[in-house]
Amino acid sequence: MKVVIVAPYFFPRVGGAEVYTINIARQLKAMGWEVVIVTTGNRSTTAQETIEGMPLHRLPTLLKISNTPIGLRWRRKLRKIFEVEQPNVINAHTPVPYLADMAQRESGHVPFVLTYHNDLAKDFLLTSMVVRLAHLTLIRRTLNKSTRIIATSEFYAQESPYLKQHHAKISVVSPGVDLSRFNPDVQINAKLRGRFAGQRVILFVGSISKSHQHKGLNILISAFQKINAEHPETRLVIVGKGNGMPMYRSMAAAAGVAEKVEFTGYVDDNELAQYYRLASVFAMPSTNRSEGFGMTYIEASAAGTPVVGCSVGGVPYAIRDDETGLLAEPNSIESLYRTLRRILEDDELASRLGEAGSKRAATEFGWSLVGQSTSEIFSEVSS
Repeated sequence: MKVVIVAPYFFPRVGGAEVYTINIARQLKAMGWEVVIVTTGNRSTTAQETIEGMPLHRLPTLLKISNTPIGLRWRRKLRKIFEVEQPNVINAHTPVPYLADMAQRESGHVPFVLTYHNDLAKDFLLTSMVVRLAHLTLIRRTLNKSTRIIATSEFYAQESPYLKQHHAKISVVSPGVDLSRFNPDVQINAKLRGRFAGQRVILFVGSISKSHQHKGLNILISAFQKINAEHPETRLVIVGKGNGMPMYRSMAAAAGVAEKVEFTGYVDDNELAQYYRLASVFAMPSTNRSEGFGMTYIEASAAGTPVVGCSVGGVPYAIRDDETGLLAEPNSIESLYRTLRRILEDDELASRLGEAGSKRAATEFGWSLVGQSTSEIFSEVSS
Protein backbone atom coordinates (compact mmCIF):
# COMPACT_ATOMS: atom_id res chain seq x y z
CA MET A 1 0.00 0.00 0.00
CA LYS A 2 1.30 3.44 -0.92
CA VAL A 3 0.37 6.90 0.35
CA VAL A 4 1.46 10.26 -1.01
CA ILE A 5 1.50 12.84 1.79
CA VAL A 6 1.12 16.42 0.57
CA ALA A 7 2.11 19.14 3.06
CA PRO A 8 2.91 22.83 2.48
CA TYR A 9 5.91 22.59 4.80
CA PHE A 10 7.89 19.59 5.97
CA PHE A 11 10.86 18.54 8.08
CA PRO A 12 13.42 19.97 8.80
CA ARG A 13 11.11 22.98 9.19
CA VAL A 14 9.78 22.97 12.76
CA GLY A 15 6.16 23.58 13.72
CA GLY A 16 3.14 21.71 15.04
CA ALA A 17 1.92 20.57 11.62
CA GLU A 18 5.44 19.68 10.51
CA VAL A 19 6.05 17.56 13.62
CA TYR A 20 2.70 15.85 13.08
CA THR A 21 3.42 15.10 9.41
CA ILE A 22 6.92 13.66 9.84
CA ASN A 23 5.80 11.45 12.72
CA ILE A 24 2.77 10.14 10.81
CA ALA A 25 5.09 9.37 7.89
CA ARG A 26 7.51 7.51 10.17
CA GLN A 27 4.75 5.47 11.78
CA LEU A 28 3.18 4.51 8.45
CA LYS A 29 6.55 3.48 7.04
CA ALA A 30 7.21 1.35 10.12
CA MET A 31 3.87 -0.40 9.54
CA GLY A 32 4.80 -1.32 5.98
CA TRP A 33 3.32 1.55 3.98
CA GLU A 34 5.25 3.01 1.07
CA VAL A 35 5.37 6.70 1.89
CA VAL A 36 6.07 9.49 -0.61
CA ILE A 37 6.19 13.14 0.47
CA VAL A 38 5.29 16.20 -1.61
CA THR A 39 6.05 19.62 -0.15
CA THR A 40 7.38 23.03 -1.17
CA GLY A 41 10.91 24.24 -1.66
CA ASN A 42 12.74 27.29 -2.98
CA ARG A 43 12.30 29.14 -6.26
CA SER A 44 14.30 26.65 -8.34
CA THR A 45 13.02 23.63 -10.24
CA THR A 46 11.33 20.67 -8.59
CA ALA A 47 13.83 18.91 -6.35
CA GLN A 48 13.83 15.24 -5.43
CA GLU A 49 15.52 13.79 -2.38
CA THR A 50 15.12 11.04 0.18
CA ILE A 51 14.41 11.56 3.85
CA GLU A 52 14.60 8.62 6.27
CA GLY A 53 14.13 6.24 3.34
CA MET A 54 11.07 8.08 1.98
CA PRO A 55 11.08 9.81 -1.45
CA LEU A 56 10.42 13.53 -1.16
CA HIS A 57 9.46 15.99 -3.92
CA ARG A 58 9.88 19.73 -3.31
CA LEU A 59 7.82 21.94 -5.62
CA PRO A 60 9.33 25.33 -6.53
CA THR A 61 7.77 28.29 -4.73
CA LEU A 62 7.33 31.53 -6.65
CA LEU A 63 6.02 33.66 -3.76
CA LYS A 64 4.40 33.53 -0.34
CA ILE A 65 1.19 35.30 0.61
CA SER A 66 1.26 35.54 4.40
CA ASN A 67 2.25 31.98 5.31
CA THR A 68 0.95 30.43 2.06
CA PRO A 69 3.46 29.30 -0.59
CA ILE A 70 2.37 29.65 -4.22
CA GLY A 71 4.00 28.15 -7.31
CA LEU A 72 3.46 27.96 -11.04
CA ARG A 73 2.10 24.82 -12.71
CA TRP A 74 1.73 22.99 -9.41
CA ARG A 75 -1.34 21.13 -10.67
CA ARG A 76 0.62 19.76 -13.63
CA LYS A 77 3.54 18.76 -11.41
CA LEU A 78 1.22 17.07 -8.89
CA ARG A 79 -0.58 15.22 -11.68
CA LYS A 80 2.73 13.87 -12.96
CA ILE A 81 3.85 12.77 -9.48
CA PHE A 82 0.53 10.98 -8.86
CA GLU A 83 0.72 9.28 -12.27
CA VAL A 84 4.25 8.03 -11.59
CA GLU A 85 3.73 7.00 -7.96
CA GLN A 86 0.27 5.40 -8.42
CA PRO A 87 -0.72 5.79 -4.72
CA ASN A 88 -3.56 3.94 -3.03
CA VAL A 89 -4.44 7.09 -1.11
CA ILE A 90 -3.46 10.77 -1.12
CA ASN A 91 -3.26 12.58 2.22
CA ALA A 92 -3.03 16.39 2.14
CA HIS A 93 -2.63 18.74 5.08
CA THR A 94 -4.23 22.14 5.70
CA PRO A 95 -4.95 24.96 7.02
CA VAL A 96 -2.27 26.52 4.80
CA PRO A 97 -4.30 26.72 1.58
CA TYR A 98 -3.56 26.14 -2.10
CA LEU A 99 -1.20 23.13 -2.19
CA ALA A 100 -3.74 20.80 -0.57
CA ASP A 101 -6.45 22.22 -2.79
CA MET A 102 -4.40 21.64 -5.95
CA ALA A 103 -3.67 18.09 -4.80
CA GLN A 104 -7.37 17.40 -4.41
CA ARG A 105 -8.09 18.76 -7.90
CA GLU A 106 -5.54 16.31 -9.38
CA SER A 107 -6.38 13.30 -7.21
CA GLY A 108 -8.68 11.80 -9.85
CA HIS A 109 -10.16 8.52 -8.67
CA VAL A 110 -7.58 8.04 -5.90
CA PRO A 111 -9.13 8.33 -2.40
CA PHE A 112 -8.28 11.75 -0.96
CA VAL A 113 -7.95 12.22 2.80
CA LEU A 114 -7.64 15.77 4.10
CA THR A 115 -5.97 16.23 7.48
CA TYR A 116 -7.62 19.39 8.79
CA HIS A 117 -5.42 20.80 11.53
CA ASN A 118 -7.51 23.93 12.13
CA ASP A 119 -9.61 26.65 10.55
CA LEU A 120 -7.98 29.58 8.87
CA ALA A 121 -8.75 32.40 11.27
CA LYS A 122 -7.36 35.92 11.53
CA ASP A 123 -7.91 38.69 14.05
CA PHE A 124 -7.93 41.65 11.65
CA LEU A 125 -10.64 42.73 9.21
CA LEU A 126 -8.59 42.69 5.99
CA THR A 127 -6.96 39.31 6.64
CA SER A 128 -10.32 37.91 7.76
CA MET A 129 -11.77 38.92 4.40
CA VAL A 130 -8.92 37.19 2.57
CA VAL A 131 -9.52 34.05 4.62
CA ARG A 132 -13.22 34.15 3.80
CA LEU A 133 -12.39 34.42 0.10
CA ALA A 134 -10.04 31.42 0.36
CA HIS A 135 -12.83 29.35 1.87
CA LEU A 136 -15.28 30.35 -0.83
CA THR A 137 -12.92 29.78 -3.75
CA LEU A 138 -10.71 26.87 -2.65
CA ILE A 139 -11.23 25.24 0.72
CA ARG A 140 -14.99 24.63 0.56
CA ARG A 141 -14.65 22.57 -2.62
CA THR A 142 -11.74 20.61 -1.15
CA LEU A 143 -13.81 19.73 1.91
CA ASN A 144 -16.77 18.74 -0.29
CA LYS A 145 -14.65 16.52 -2.54
CA SER A 146 -12.53 14.85 0.16
CA THR A 147 -13.18 11.13 0.66
CA ARG A 148 -12.45 11.48 4.38
CA ILE A 149 -11.48 14.36 6.66
CA ILE A 150 -9.24 13.86 9.68
CA ALA A 151 -9.84 16.37 12.49
CA THR A 152 -7.50 16.71 15.46
CA SER A 153 -10.27 16.47 18.07
CA GLU A 154 -13.98 15.73 18.32
CA PHE A 155 -14.33 19.09 20.05
CA TYR A 156 -12.91 20.91 17.03
CA ALA A 157 -14.95 18.84 14.58
CA GLN A 158 -18.12 19.98 16.34
CA GLU A 159 -17.10 23.59 16.93
CA SER A 160 -15.59 24.49 13.55
CA PRO A 161 -18.19 26.23 11.35
CA TYR A 162 -16.53 24.69 8.30
CA LEU A 163 -16.46 21.09 9.53
CA LYS A 164 -19.95 20.81 11.03
CA GLN A 165 -21.65 20.01 7.73
CA HIS A 166 -19.11 17.24 6.97
CA HIS A 167 -19.47 15.34 10.22
CA ALA A 168 -20.47 12.10 8.50
CA LYS A 169 -17.06 11.73 6.86
CA ILE A 170 -14.90 13.04 9.68
CA SER A 171 -12.53 10.81 11.64
CA VAL A 172 -10.72 12.13 14.70
CA VAL A 173 -7.01 11.50 15.11
CA SER A 174 -5.27 13.67 17.71
CA PRO A 175 -1.63 14.68 17.34
CA GLY A 176 0.88 12.68 19.32
CA VAL A 177 3.94 13.15 21.45
CA ASP A 178 7.32 11.43 21.62
CA LEU A 179 6.98 9.86 25.07
CA SER A 180 10.56 8.61 25.03
CA ARG A 181 11.69 12.23 24.89
CA PHE A 182 8.98 14.16 26.75
CA ASN A 183 8.34 12.59 30.15
CA PRO A 184 8.69 13.36 33.89
CA ASP A 185 12.00 11.51 34.10
CA VAL A 186 13.87 13.99 31.91
CA GLN A 187 17.17 15.01 33.48
CA ILE A 188 17.93 18.73 33.39
CA ASN A 189 21.60 19.43 32.75
CA ALA A 190 23.51 21.34 35.40
CA LYS A 191 24.18 24.36 33.15
CA LEU A 192 20.50 24.93 32.40
CA ARG A 193 19.43 24.33 35.98
CA GLY A 194 22.12 26.69 37.25
CA ARG A 195 21.04 29.43 34.84
CA PHE A 196 17.60 29.56 36.45
CA ALA A 197 18.56 28.70 40.03
CA GLY A 198 16.19 30.35 42.49
CA GLN A 199 13.85 31.43 39.70
CA ARG A 200 10.43 30.18 38.59
CA VAL A 201 10.03 29.81 34.86
CA ILE A 202 6.91 30.56 32.86
CA LEU A 203 7.56 28.87 29.51
CA PHE A 204 6.24 29.66 26.03
CA VAL A 205 7.11 27.41 23.07
CA GLY A 206 6.01 28.23 19.54
CA SER A 207 6.63 30.19 16.38
CA ILE A 208 7.23 33.87 17.00
CA SER A 209 6.70 34.83 13.39
CA LYS A 210 4.39 37.75 12.65
CA SER A 211 2.08 35.30 10.85
CA HIS A 212 1.60 33.44 14.16
CA GLN A 213 0.42 36.29 16.37
CA HIS A 214 -2.61 34.16 17.27
CA LYS A 215 -0.30 32.34 19.72
CA GLY A 216 -0.97 35.28 22.06
CA LEU A 217 2.62 36.04 23.04
CA ASN A 218 1.82 39.76 23.32
CA ILE A 219 -0.88 38.95 25.87
CA LEU A 220 1.50 36.68 27.78
CA ILE A 221 4.15 39.41 27.99
CA SER A 222 1.57 41.84 29.39
CA ALA A 223 0.30 39.29 31.91
CA PHE A 224 3.88 38.48 32.90
CA GLN A 225 4.48 42.15 33.69
CA LYS A 226 1.76 41.93 36.35
CA ILE A 227 2.99 38.54 37.61
CA ASN A 228 6.59 39.68 37.91
CA ALA A 229 5.59 42.78 39.86
CA GLU A 230 4.24 40.46 42.57
CA HIS A 231 6.70 37.61 42.09
CA PRO A 232 10.05 39.08 41.06
CA GLU A 233 11.62 35.62 41.09
CA THR A 234 9.65 34.67 37.96
CA ARG A 235 11.16 34.58 34.48
CA LEU A 236 9.43 34.33 31.13
CA VAL A 237 11.32 32.03 28.77
CA ILE A 238 10.32 32.13 25.10
CA VAL A 239 11.47 29.20 22.97
CA GLY A 240 11.09 29.61 19.23
CA LYS A 241 12.20 31.68 16.30
CA GLY A 242 10.62 33.96 13.72
CA ASN A 243 10.57 37.45 12.26
CA GLY A 244 8.46 38.75 15.13
CA MET A 245 11.32 38.59 17.64
CA PRO A 246 12.25 42.31 17.43
CA MET A 247 8.59 43.21 17.93
CA TYR A 248 8.26 41.04 21.04
CA ARG A 249 11.58 42.25 22.43
CA SER A 250 10.26 45.80 22.10
CA MET A 251 7.05 44.79 23.90
CA ALA A 252 9.05 43.35 26.79
CA ALA A 253 11.18 46.50 26.97
CA ALA A 254 8.11 48.75 26.92
CA ALA A 255 6.59 46.69 29.74
CA GLY A 256 9.78 47.13 31.77
CA VAL A 257 10.52 43.39 31.94
CA ALA A 258 13.16 43.03 29.24
CA GLU A 259 15.72 41.73 31.75
CA LYS A 260 13.23 39.16 33.01
CA VAL A 261 12.35 37.77 29.55
CA GLU A 262 14.67 35.37 27.76
CA PHE A 263 14.42 34.54 24.06
CA THR A 264 16.25 31.27 23.43
CA GLY A 265 15.68 30.97 19.69
CA TYR A 266 15.41 27.46 18.30
CA VAL A 267 16.32 24.55 20.59
CA ASP A 268 16.38 20.88 19.61
CA ASP A 269 13.93 18.37 21.08
CA ASN A 270 16.33 17.02 23.69
CA GLU A 271 16.96 20.48 25.12
CA LEU A 272 13.29 21.41 24.71
CA ALA A 273 12.31 18.49 26.93
CA GLN A 274 14.55 19.92 29.64
CA TYR A 275 12.91 23.33 29.36
CA TYR A 276 9.48 21.73 29.77
CA ARG A 277 10.67 19.83 32.85
CA LEU A 278 12.33 22.93 34.31
CA ALA A 279 9.28 25.18 33.94
CA SER A 280 6.86 25.89 36.76
CA VAL A 281 4.09 26.39 34.20
CA PHE A 282 3.74 26.30 30.42
CA ALA A 283 1.55 28.99 28.84
CA MET A 284 0.37 29.66 25.30
CA PRO A 285 -2.69 31.97 25.35
CA SER A 286 -3.88 31.49 21.75
CA THR A 287 -6.50 33.96 20.60
CA ASN A 288 -8.59 32.26 17.90
CA ARG A 289 -9.53 29.02 16.09
CA SER A 290 -6.15 28.90 14.35
CA GLU A 291 -5.09 26.84 17.37
CA GLY A 292 -6.58 23.55 16.21
CA PHE A 293 -4.98 21.51 18.98
CA GLY A 294 -1.66 22.77 20.33
CA MET A 295 0.89 19.95 20.45
CA THR A 296 3.09 21.93 22.81
CA TYR A 297 0.43 21.64 25.53
CA ILE A 298 0.70 17.85 25.32
CA GLU A 299 4.51 17.91 25.23
CA ALA A 300 4.56 20.02 28.38
CA SER A 301 1.93 17.81 30.02
CA ALA A 302 3.92 14.70 29.12
CA ALA A 303 6.85 16.21 31.01
CA GLY A 304 4.64 16.67 34.07
CA THR A 305 4.32 20.46 33.80
CA PRO A 306 0.96 22.20 34.39
CA VAL A 307 -0.30 24.04 31.30
CA VAL A 308 -2.33 27.18 30.66
CA GLY A 309 -4.21 28.01 27.46
CA CYS A 310 -7.40 29.72 26.39
CA SER A 311 -10.82 28.38 25.52
CA VAL A 312 -10.49 28.69 21.73
CA GLY A 313 -10.20 26.23 18.84
CA GLY A 314 -9.14 22.77 19.93
CA VAL A 315 -7.37 23.90 23.09
CA PRO A 316 -10.21 22.76 25.43
CA TYR A 317 -9.50 19.22 24.20
CA ALA A 318 -5.73 19.45 24.57
CA ILE A 319 -6.19 20.92 28.08
CA ARG A 320 -8.77 19.41 30.40
CA ASP A 321 -9.66 22.42 32.50
CA ASP A 322 -8.79 22.00 36.17
CA GLU A 323 -7.57 18.46 35.46
CA THR A 324 -4.40 18.71 33.34
CA GLY A 325 -4.21 22.50 33.21
CA LEU A 326 -6.25 25.68 33.36
CA LEU A 327 -8.11 27.64 30.69
CA ALA A 328 -8.16 31.43 30.70
CA GLU A 329 -10.48 33.72 28.78
CA PRO A 330 -9.08 34.48 25.30
CA ASN A 331 -7.61 37.93 24.64
CA SER A 332 -7.76 38.83 28.33
CA ILE A 333 -4.58 39.94 30.07
CA GLU A 334 -6.37 40.00 33.43
CA SER A 335 -7.76 36.47 33.06
CA LEU A 336 -4.38 35.08 32.01
CA TYR A 337 -2.68 36.87 34.91
CA ARG A 338 -5.14 35.40 37.43
CA THR A 339 -4.83 31.92 35.91
CA LEU A 340 -1.03 31.90 35.98
CA ARG A 341 -1.03 33.26 39.52
CA ARG A 342 -3.29 30.39 40.68
CA ILE A 343 -0.69 27.84 39.62
CA LEU A 344 2.34 29.79 40.81
CA GLU A 345 0.82 30.35 44.25
CA ASP A 346 -0.58 26.85 44.79
CA ASP A 347 2.04 24.10 44.71
CA GLU A 348 -0.54 21.40 45.42
CA LEU A 349 -2.64 22.48 42.42
CA ALA A 350 0.44 22.65 40.18
CA SER A 351 1.50 19.15 41.22
CA ARG A 352 -1.98 17.71 40.67
CA LEU A 353 -2.31 19.23 37.21
CA GLY A 354 1.17 18.12 36.17
CA GLU A 355 0.71 14.53 37.31
CA ALA A 356 -2.68 14.19 35.63
CA GLY A 357 -1.36 15.68 32.40
CA SER A 358 1.56 13.27 32.31
CA LYS A 359 -0.70 10.26 32.84
CA ARG A 360 -3.10 11.38 30.12
CA ALA A 361 -0.30 11.98 27.61
CA ALA A 362 1.13 8.51 28.26
CA THR A 363 -2.20 6.75 27.71
CA GLU A 364 -3.73 8.80 24.87
CA PHE A 365 -1.07 10.52 22.80
CA GLY A 366 1.74 8.13 21.91
CA TRP A 367 2.70 8.36 18.23
CA SER A 368 2.22 4.61 17.74
CA LEU A 369 -1.48 5.00 18.61
CA VAL A 370 -1.80 7.96 16.25
CA GLY A 371 -0.09 6.07 13.45
CA GLN A 372 -2.27 3.00 13.90
CA SER A 373 -5.46 5.06 13.74
CA THR A 374 -4.26 6.85 10.61
CA SER A 375 -3.30 3.59 8.92
CA GLU A 376 -6.74 2.16 9.59
CA ILE A 377 -8.41 5.18 7.98
CA PHE A 378 -6.19 5.00 4.90
CA SER A 379 -6.79 1.26 4.54
CA GLU A 380 -10.53 1.72 4.86
CA VAL A 381 -10.86 4.42 2.18
CA SER A 382 -8.58 2.60 -0.26
CA SER A 383 -10.19 -0.83 0.05
